Amino acid sequence: MDAAQRIGRERDFHNQRFEDDSVREQRVRKFYDAISYGFELYRRRVREESADRVVLEYGCGAESLAFEIAATARQVTGIDISDVAIHQAQNQLAQYDLCNLKFVVDNAEDMRLADQSIDVVAGSGIVHHLDIQRAMQELRRVLRPGGIAIFAEPMGHNPVVNWYRNRTPELRTPDEHPLLASDLRVMARGFKSAKVTYFGLVAPLLAFLTPEPKAEARLTRVVWWLDRMLCRIPLLHRYAWFCCVELRA
Repeated sequence: MDAAQRIGRERDFHNQRFEDDSVREQRVRKFYDAISYGFELYRRRVREESADRVVLEYGCGAESLAFEIAATARQVTGIDISDVAIHQAQNQLAQYDLCNLKFVVDNAEDMRLADQSIDVVAGSGIVHHLDIQRAMQELRRVLRPGGIAIFAEPMGHNPVVNWYRNRTPELRTPDEHPLLASDLRVMARGFKSAKVTYFGLVAPLLAFLTPEPKAEARLTRVVWWLDRMLCRIPLLHRYAWFCCVELRA
């Protein structure tokens, strides 16, 4: 596969998506809301690690976490391959008084960042769009010793989720690849430690049980508790829809 062509396809797809993502939002938002407790874990871990540190948001998109963590981080940079997404983020930034935050177009597999210049890398739904081996090599290059990379990523083992993916190719890029256990092992290579927390095994059912999953609702709390318990079971957890990966340099 030609890397330049693959990156071009990713850029074009996401440029179109960021121009207008309303149709996709209507079709999938309720499923993401059903597993939102896992994304809050990801956001919380990024906030905890980012205080007074230099942070890179990897594939920042239009719903950037960078605005939230810039309040406590020393410096935050958001990168995305989509120039449309970066333009939208820059327009949003103009409404804030944040001198420690910037957004730039960049390629996560070949970043224009100095060696050992970053303390924390964060990204949601980005790694599965990349050449994982090349991306992890770049991460290890830019991370300082003791730095950490935190990602929320979809998994690729669940046959029900894969059935839906196969029938809705218009919702995703042709080159993306939800992570397998083998991909997680590739991600962990060269790092001092790796931690994976799985979520979204039974929680997606909330999208069918309630019109709008709410964190304070009793049903939501029960399903999320069950989801956490099941996602701790070895071998079973690989069938979760998503995972949170923490890699320590």
